[in-house]
Amino acid sequence: MQEAKEKVNVFWTGGFDSTFRLIQLLTTTPSQVQPHYIVRHEDSTGIEIATMIRIRRAIVRRYPDVRSRFLPTIYINEDLIPRHEDIDEKINDLQKLGKVAEQYQIMSNYCREFIPDKIEVALTSISGEKAFFNHFKNSEAFRNFEYPIVGLTKKDMLKIAKMNKWEELLYMTSFCRRPRIKIKPCGTCGPCTDAVASGMGFRLPLIARIKANLQIPVRNYWRKNYLKHNNSKLLKLVKRKFEDRF
Repeated sequence: MQEAKEKVNVFWTGGFDSTFRLIQLLTTTPSQVQPHYIVRHEDSTGIEIATMIRIRRAIVRRYPDVRSRFLPTIYINEDLIPRHEDIDEKINDLQKLGKVAEQYQIMSNYCREFIPDKIEVALTSISGEKAFFNHFKNSEAFRNFEYPIVGLTKKDMLKIAKMNKWEELLYMTSFCRRPRIKIKPCGTCGPCTDAVASGMGFRLPLIARIKANLQIPVRNYWRKNYLKHNNSKLLKLVKRKFEDRF
């Protein structure tokens, strides 16, 4: 009787980082890969879902042998995820040291309710944030999370993909949080500026790339001074109106 293959849970969004890890698992390990996607009230949600469907089809066409291991994505609406008070308290403590995006709070609550095992999160190396990441990964709020590619940059991942001849699958990924006309990257959201800062600017149209480059110093300042926001009336105002952009 054939032994059951290990199942690896992964959060997948159709973005560059999570797609890289998903393809890496499918092509270099014998594991079953179980993607999870939390449906949120974001402008990009429909595009992300459509992107994942296109990428899944492309992967299976290119690597038909992985079909049985590439398990159907589990979707859940964020409104169906219960909030756990102890998780929120731990994240509130962590936010005294730095910013924790709301998505990680939702992901943590999802794990508590539905994923008793480990799940991979495609966080990557971000210059200047290593010290805070140590606090992040050691927090009990994220005890289910594993970070298999945190030591890689986007350029590292693209290099690995090119070596293995599946970089075109990564070019199918989406990353913009607020896509504009014809589903083009906006150049103003956090993921767009991160893409440009990490050397992936060629994936944005020229105008969007210029916008992102102009915002990078502002974004860096915001991150560096995040803990000062509550002590400044101006930064409080900016935070209230524009924090989702940073």
